[in-house]
Amino acid sequence: MRLRAPRKTDGLEIREIHAEGLATGHASFRADPMGWEEFDAGFDLAIVAERDGMLAGFAGVAGTSKRAVYSGVGEVSTYVAARAAGRGIGRAMLDRLIADSEAAGWWTLVAQIFPENRASLALHRSCGFQVIGTRERLGRMEHGPLVGRWRDVIFLERRSPHVGDR
Repeated sequence: MRLRAPRKTDGLEIREIHAEGLATGHASFRADPMGWEEFDAGFDLAIVAERDGMLAGFAGVAGTSKRAVYSGVGEVSTYVAARAAGRGIGRAMLDRLIADSEAAGWWTLVAQIFPENRASLALHRSCGFQVIGTRERLGRMEHGPLVGRWRDVIFLERRSPHVGDR
């Protein structure tokens, strides 16, 4: 496996991996997968995992706010292709994203994960994210197998021990 910066030529595979995650109903409130332009514009920092000549996943950090007071606070997104699940790819990507984000000055990373997405919750906890709380009935699904259902979201946070005023 190789971790690297995403390229425009990865756009189709990124879209396919994202669509696969969205189809489970446990990855996001989003209905439609990101194309390259939205992916590229949406993340301040991103990486992809390449395995056997194909993308196995992607991860990114997006600022939570444009306000200066929140500079250095980002929300992470991590997606692993189903064919690559259980091979440590999510862990490798998230570890690298954390290191890269700290090198770039990010001091707090947050994640919002559906309670049913146990693999993602375990991954984030193993990388130092702590559960802050549950945002109950945060939103209602408008697509997929859980359409119409109100969903809770678990809010997690990781504070850098190296960046920021600790």
